[in-house]
Amino acid sequence: MRSVLYLVRRPPGLEANESIEMMLVSGVLEQPASVLFLDDGVRQLPMGQDASRLGRKDTAKALGALATYGVEALYAHAASAAARGIAQPDVKLDVRWVDDAEATRLLHAADVVVTD
Repeated sequence: MRSVLYLVRRPPGLEANESIEMMLVSGVLEQPASVLFLDDGVRQLPMGQDASRLGRKDTAKALGALATYGVEALYAHAASAAARGIAQPDVKLDVRWVDDAEATRLLHAADVVVTD
């Protein structure tokens, strides 16, 4: 089965929820899937966000469910997070922090890249 890398580049919002739903489907179908949070996509990672006040689904809860569905390879681009003032202790999810070279390797290793 082909491997999929979900590239999350947008901040929390409607598109993020739709991307997460696709990730969950990959997990249900037992498709090898990984997720890379890059650019403004790292804004989805900090704890304590409450999207319900905006009438949206809680992105953090959905992201937390990924492991339950078999999507366990989560990566965060360290430079993107640092540029946005996000530090590792701010993130509750079990993500592996990667540099530019590792992010590039992930992009090239995937059979399919889906971006938001």
